[in-house]
Amino acid sequence: MSKAKFPLILAAMLIVPGLALAQGESPRWSYVEGGYIDFDPDGGLSDDGWFAGGSVGLFKNFQIVAEYQDIGEYTFWNAGGGWHGLLGDKADLFGQILWTNVEIEDNNVDEDGYDLQAGLRWKIARWFEFRGQVNWVDYGDAGDDTTVEVGVILSFLKDRMAIGADYETGDADTARAFLRFNFGK
Repeated sequence: MSKAKFPLILAAMLIVPGLALAQGESPRWSYVEGGYIDFDPDGGLSDDGWFAGGSVGLFKNFQIVAEYQDIGEYTFWNAGGGWHGLLGDKADLFGQILWTNVEIEDNNVDEDGYDLQAGLRWKIARWFEFRGQVNWVDYGDAGDDTTVEVGVILSFLKDRMAIGADYETGDADTARAFLRFNFGK
């Protein structure tokens, strides 16, 4: 077997049983979460910190979101809303637009901008969700960036609690681990 085929076969072995277990559960769009963040910007100081945020699902296919990140000399805020749906019970395509702010203490930077996000949330099994997304953020004079983000969420306690991790790469690499409380649908 070629080395290139091995990862594909392994992925199929992990995903196919999960599809059978999914039982029509859909991703939750109402939650609060918080956790650890490791931030490594190109040409900047690497640091770690914490973040807190959440989302509230509105109507059937809309959500509002907000998040705060405190990472050493960096502080990030964002808030906005978006749409989700289109793929049935087990998965959602989504798009969001957010106001965003970055402050960098040592460089006296305080810039507002916006962030456009698009991606997929897929509930592979009742207890396992995959997320992939692309982000484009523009901070005005502080610059812009396109990032790719992937993450997983493992749910427990009847899908009310979850732990998760995600990784984002662009002008800065960011790794996060978090605890989430789901409410509503």
